[in-house]
Amino acid sequence: MRRRISERGHRVGGAYALTTFARVLPGCADELEAYLAALPRGAESPFARLPTLHTARVQLFRQLVHQGPEQRHTDVLQNAHLVFTSTIDGPLDPYLDALASVVPECDEWWGRCAGYPGRADTAAFRAYVRSLQARPGLFQSAIPEATVADVRSAVELRERVIDFAVEAQGLDAAALQARFRSTF
Repeated sequence: MRRRISERGHRVGGAYALTTFARVLPGCADELEAYLAALPRGAESPFARLPTLHTARVQLFRQLVHQGPEQRHTDVLQNAHLVFTSTIDGPLDPYLDALASVVPECDEWWGRCAGYPGRADTAAFRAYVRSLQARPGLFQSAIPEATVADVRSAVELRERVIDFAVEAQGLDAAALQARFRSTF
């Protein structure tokens, strides 16, 4: 059954938070956990292919942590769950389309979960992910109006400034000013 989640609570400025919980099929948790642990990170990560993605995380939950005496009942999971979270620029559907298009690894992690239709039918893929979507209890973004491109540009400038500072050590004032003007 498809339920529609409103935008309320998912958006801060231009940033959108997606959180999903998918029931892992019986007998698939160990294999899924090993697959997730082996995924590359950084520039080689499957998520690096998504130009509107700020952050993403995909992980396996086998049990919930008891929250202490204030929690009256201990919650027990009957099945492991795959938790997928991401923060993106812009609306959700174009992001889901890009995820389906350029991240075949989706078939590996969600493929071990109940009801996964695969990525071939983008509309079915979108509907599946939306059906797993949970409202974030708290969503904050450190820079809610900055796009991924803005952040990458700022990081690049920071690196250029650091490189400049290292290379310019020991220059006299005139040489420093000349170097600064030619660099920036």
